Amino acid sequence: MDGSPSLRRMTVMREKGRRQAVRGPAFMFNDRGTSLTAEEERFLDAAEYGNIPVVRKMLEESKTLNVNCVDYMGQNALQLAVGNEHLEVTELLLKKENLARIGDALLLAISKGYVRIVEAILNHPGFAASKRLTLSPSEQELQDDDFYAYDEDGTRFSPDITPIILAAHCQKYEVVHMLLMKGARIERPHDYFCKCGDCTEKQRHDSFSHSRSRINAYKGLASPAYLSLSSEDPVLTALELSNELAKLANIEKEFKNDYRKLSMQCKDFVVGVLDLCRDSEEVEAILNGDLESAEPLEVHRHKASLSRVKLAIKYEVKKFVAHPNCQQQLLTIWYENLSGLREQTIAIKCLVVLVVALGLPFLAIGYWIAPCSRVLTA
Repeated sequence: MDGSPSLRRMTVMREKGRRQAVRGPAFMFNDRGTSLTAEEERFLDAAEYGNIPVVRKMLEESKTLNVNCVDYMGQNALQLAVGNEHLEVTELLLKKENLARIGDALLLAISKGYVRIVEAILNHPGFAASKRLTLSPSEQELQDDDFYAYDEDGTRFSPDITPIILAAHCQKYEVVHMLLMKGARIERPHDYFCKCGDCTEKQRHDSFSHSRSRINAYKGLASPAYLSLSSEDPVLTALELSNELAKLANIEKEFKNDYRKLSMQCKDFVVGVLDLCRDSEEVEAILNGDLESAEPLEVHRHKASLSRVKLAIKYEVKKFVAHPNCQQQLLTIWYENLSGLREQTIAIKCLVVLVVALGLPFLAIGYWIAPCSRVLTA
């Protein structure tokens, strides 16, 4: 019982509260920086300004250097090097054992879009297991290590943010792809009314943080970067997610605007996919949801299911249904056997409809008598 995650989480949060109480509200302006030795100050300056020879020499020769020392802002050498886009210094520091705050450095590199530094950090042995990439700072804290800066002043990012959620928020396609290749995924939040032990504990401990963590996860899931790279059928995923978010907007009324905005973002995504279509075959594949069909367009059109159109109508995605590419394809199917009728006047169209309506009883009887007749199936 003593080792349960809930009990450990409560213990960690109490310890964090005591540390903050001791520091007081003005901890950012204390004299912690003056406690640094001259060697540590030189080391941090070299890391911040990208002085590769000095950093290399100190790492190789100094026996007393603390590579995890921090400046007055609470940043260590790795964070300073990453924040100033010094790739070579970052690679030198990552070779050191027991290096702290690697997770924070990764989040910082992702937020700034430094793809090469992100790649270098992901190659660190600490990320050999994809579990590191799926744990948020608050969850990582329970592992009793200093992978994030939560043991000092707290990471600058929200404690529920994982690397892939942050990359999705920032629309960093290359970074999202790298993280997906490493096995990272965004976990879909539990149902709002879920009564499992984890959800109940989070709701009881801090309902606001629980709600914000759900919104952050949905922001990542609704990101075009994540939708397009993580799903085999991005259109279907976006349509279903937009409907789920619309329902949540009516349930969590205090965050209604956030969920509605995300729902609209998903709808805009599917419209954007239609914009990218280059020919009728691609439009047909999206409307039917048959993205891997190898059949010729003529054969495929005869059995068009239009499943995505029906789903868009069900979920009231009007922009998708009213899109010119969608409408053009629907008209092509509608006038498939009467292509010349499309250019006729309204009067002629009405006359054709009247003739067909009057002849329907006779056509029905004929089909009942000879369903395989060439005349009736033409």
